[in-house]
Amino acid sequence: MPPLEGPERAIAWGERCRHQLVTTAYQALVVEGPVTEEAWLAVERQLRTLDKAGWWIDQRESEPADLPELASAATSADRVTENPN
Repeated sequence: MPPLEGPERAIAWGERCRHQLVTTAYQALVVEGPVTEEAWLAVERQLRTLDKAGWWIDQRESEPADLPELASAATSADRVTENPN
């Protein structure tokens, strides 16, 4: 995943939130659920564009299975760059 943008304290917190959400979403949707590995890669591409630490912090209490929908609903305000590494 690309580095997050924001205040230093928010970056560390955002990275923890992102790691927890992505890991548990993968477990719920791919390992235990109906999503294929190929479909997950499409979700992951979307998640990589969400590079504002604040977005991940705001989603920290969301259900992991909702992560694809949350990523789809994100706006350009939730992204610092259009094409992160």
